[in-house]
Amino acid sequence: MWNIQPIPQYPVINGSVTLSLGIEELIFTASWYKGPNATTPYYILAYYPGPSPITIPGPLYNTRNFIVFSNGSLHIRDLQITDGGNYIAKILAVTQEDKINVTLTVYEPVTKPEITASITQPRENNMFTLTCDTSRATITWTRRGTSISSETQLSENNRTLIFPSVQREDSGEYKCEAQNLVIKEFSEPYTVTVAYGPDKAVIEGPAYVRPGSSITLTCSADSFPPPEYQWKVNDTVLEEKTNKYDTSNAEIEDQGIYTCVVRNPVTLRTATAFVYVTAEFIHEVNENSIGLGLGLAFAIILGVVLIIGSFCLYRKFVKKRRNESSENREEPIPIYENFTAAQPQEDFSYMAEQPQGDSSYMAEQPQEDSSYMEAQPEEESSYMAEQPQEDSSYMEAQPQEDSSYMVSRENVNSCSVLQS
Repeated sequence: MWNIQPIPQYPVINGSVTLSLGIEELIFTASWYKGPNATTPYYILAYYPGPSPITIPGPLYNTRNFIVFSNGSLHIRDLQITDGGNYIAKILAVTQEDKINVTLTVYEPVTKPEITASITQPRENNMFTLTCDTSRATITWTRRGTSISSETQLSENNRTLIFPSVQREDSGEYKCEAQNLVIKEFSEPYTVTVAYGPDKAVIEGPAYVRPGSSITLTCSADSFPPPEYQWKVNDTVLEEKTNKYDTSNAEIEDQGIYTCVVRNPVTLRTATAFVYVTAEFIHEVNENSIGLGLGLAFAIILGVVLIIGSFCLYRKFVKKRRNESSENREEPIPIYENFTAAQPQEDFSYMAEQPQGDSSYMAEQPQEDSSYMEAQPEEESSYMAEQPQEDSSYMEAQPQEDSSYMVSRENVNSCSVLQS
């Protein structure tokens, strides 16, 4: 069965195509029509091969566009969209005669796509769109190195990529791909940079001013594009416009509140940070001072150990003396017993010196004594009964002292005899 095959399969504007007849046998005539039927109004040409080929043009023939080959195939040059449509071929060959047709489609070539943005510098949390400009093609969006955020949306024909609330994470390189049945084209990468911030500002640096030395404070905040900086000291605006504040020869008067104001020129947002810097003298630490400090610490520790040791020895000594004193108090002191034993001789001598006086005294008050004795016999008896042990212990407690007292008394008596 005969058929017509377009070569190439997907012809494009300004290109060419051959409507090839797949007939291997010898043909006598080949007539071509473009339209709904094979009638004169749609007649293009008739071709008669042989030793002297003949081409008879029809109403639609155009020498600039149409060429017929020796096998009866029709070649069309400089294609336009209007060249597309239904083509009919009437073939008379050696063995048969047939009429066949084919529908030709002329495709527009894909122009190189180009991306345009709704705004050059999108701001975070605002709406933002990218549009792929091309012709009659299926469009696909890609992002270099990663996928496109799931929060994005696409227009009906995929030509526009929509960011309802663009975020800093959406920054990057984007491409759009345009493709039809004929060709595929890619756009140049478009770089999206989302403006954001500044976020929280931070000041880094020492919190003291050392007179005579330098001080450096650094202010930072996450922001794009890079922010503008302004410094204040105790509400006095400084000339510094960078993120660093330097003072080469600080004075005590330089202490106070240092404020850094960060401003984004695109988002117009600001962030502020401050730090209180105080005046402070810092002594340098060297090896000698370290050694002196260690020696002093060792001396203090040694002194504490000696004090604790001395206190322990003192307590042990006091406890020992107390124990010895307790033992000494338990030994009897026999002083009062000897004193009592020595008294009779003294009393006898006294009686010997005054015998008559005592006798007359006794003779004058015999009844009084007797009545007194009779009146208080029980009291004396009870009294004696109540304190027998006390007298005995008292008498037994001082034997040694009485003995010495007796010796001294004997010596006195001896001295008296010698004198007499």
